[in-house]
Amino acid sequence: MKRFLAALLAAICVFSFSGCGTSFASKEIIGDSEIYSKREIKNAISLVYRQFAFFEGCVMLEIEYDEEYSKARADGWAEQYDADEAIILFSKFYVAGENPSLERGETYTKWNWILVRNHGGFWKLKTWGYG
Repeated sequence: MKRFLAALLAAICVFSFSGCGTSFASKEIIGDSEIYSKREIKNAISLVYRQFAFFEGCVMLEIEYDEEYSKARADGWAEQYDADEAIILFSKFYVAGENPSLERGETYTKWNWILVRNHGGFWKLKTWGYG
């Protein structure tokens, strides 16, 4: 009986997550930063995970903060969104299921996530995609 219940629970989990993006097993790559604390970067990553949940049929593999890349582009993004700061994160994800705009079976790498904030406040996710 316990085996049956465990199998049933596993099946329910698989079917309930099959329509949305999952990121629970993704690898986070956060190097040293002279600009942001690990907590600030993790807060930005959390917002990306929340948005990624709407990526139907996708599985997040990695998310990365590369300070050199982000620093070189941050001022332009902050200015575009009338903010004091911007952070750019990269992700790598796989399209395992049906998705209305992404190719099934493809792995997308260097997918940008642009977040901004003012006066050290909360991050706001503004845009994403290849950039």
